[in-house]
Amino acid sequence: MNDMEFSRRGFIGGAAAFFIVGCKPGGWLVGTPRLRFGVVSDIHITTQKSCAMTERAFRYFKSRGADAVMIPGDLTDWGLRSGIEYIKTTWDKVFSGTDVVPLFCTGNHDFEGWAYGDMTMEMHANGYSEDEALVRIGLAKEWERIFGEKYAPVRVRTVKGYDFVSAEWDSFKKFPEWMAENGGRFKNGRPFFYFQHPPARGTTSDSRGWDDKGAAFAALKGFPNAFAFTGHSHRPFNDERSIWQGEFTAIATPSLSYACFPPGHENGGGKRDGTSVQAMSMIPDRRDLRGGQGFFVSVYDDRMVIERIDIEEDCAEGAPAWIVPLSCGEKPYDFASRAAASVAPEFPSGAKLRIDTRNTENRSGKWVIVMNCEFPSAVPPAGGRVFDYEIRIVPKDGSKPMAKKFLSPAYSRMAKYEPKSQRFWFDVAELPQDVDYVVEVRAFNCFGKASRPLVSGVWHSVPGLDKVKKDQGEDEAL
Repeated sequence: MNDMEFSRRGFIGGAAAFFIVGCKPGGWLVGTPRLRFGVVSDIHITTQKSCAMTERAFRYFKSRGADAVMIPGDLTDWGLRSGIEYIKTTWDKVFSGTDVVPLFCTGNHDFEGWAYGDMTMEMHANGYSEDEALVRIGLAKEWERIFGEKYAPVRVRTVKGYDFVSAEWDSFKKFPEWMAENGGRFKNGRPFFYFQHPPARGTTSDSRGWDDKGAAFAALKGFPNAFAFTGHSHRPFNDERSIWQGEFTAIATPSLSYACFPPGHENGGGKRDGTSVQAMSMIPDRRDLRGGQGFFVSVYDDRMVIERIDIEEDCAEGAPAWIVPLSCGEKPYDFASRAAASVAPEFPSGAKLRIDTRNTENRSGKWVIVMNCEFPSAVPPAGGRVFDYEIRIVPKDGSKPMAKKFLSPAYSRMAKYEPKSQRFWFDVAELPQDVDYVVEVRAFNCFGKASRPLVSGVWHSVPGLDKVKKDQGEDEAL
């Protein structure tokens, strides 16, 4: 992609956001970035063959004139010396003879992946051993030998006058103390960049459960010129809450190797390889280590452009760019204002909910009867995506409804893969017995705004659970 193509696609898609905040754009289609860098995370290198997606990302970043490439952790899947050797080989294959700066830090897999059960089995099956685990043979020593740079718990690299600060997986808790001693250098208002593996608590939508317990927030809250990039959660950038602005700006980087899913959904993240035999299949977490996404960042005097790039899809633009003003003090990416301004998805005119029953297997391989719900996919506003769907069983007698949430099978992929219709199901044994009820379906955006519901006719299940339980008990007794 040349600079003119970048201007048309990268700027026009996000121009509205920039003008809304009232800053002077300084010329949309003119100007040269002061700094360009690529960002991918969680590349999870295992064998030399697994470097293919990383090489594709590196070549794309090189074609765009990147000054640096950032990887916020989980460089390897198994935490072995061979993994970082493969990364160095891939880097040299693409960037040898250039002055592009590698900006890498470690994640949990680089310390512990060799001991993660299913990872250990895969590692052994491929002929590798925990005897070369980085934490056993000396991570710092191997890092310095292979990458040729000093390893430190917290460190600074400077690229074209911009500072990049990183904290290692076992050291991000030390970052506030480091900032207390060294943060004065960032008080000049010039943008600086921080990266670590776990999400920064209280920022992006993935910063719950697997976060850093507040270390980054405590360290950066006095620096509105800070931009924090994290990884670890493997959430796709389709979720607009992957960028957050408050006391500083935080960006959740998707994985280059495979997507994971938000909790609380019936069909997300149940198994690493998915389950295709069910009426409602699980979305696989690890689609053969595919699904890579990343960012390309261009820093200007008055704005920062963060392009969302789908590396697997021939490095196509996966969603409109985020354009962050640097000089006017506005925060166009804070959650509250975007939630208030967001528009809910809606179902197509004339859409109907179709319901039937069928025999299938549940996740344990047990035979079940399910209520199958099919309906047209909701239509999001321009440039957006449906975040999830909710199906509610609403008893007519006023008793408490039952609700379940589902992700579209294209949740982690580009919009072109969104199916024309959705299909989800309930185990019949969970449905109300001897009560009239209706089924309602709503589509939500990532900020929780709901569509108008699709509503079924009245259903009534004749009681039968007692007989089912009795039959199951007799079978077990035999």
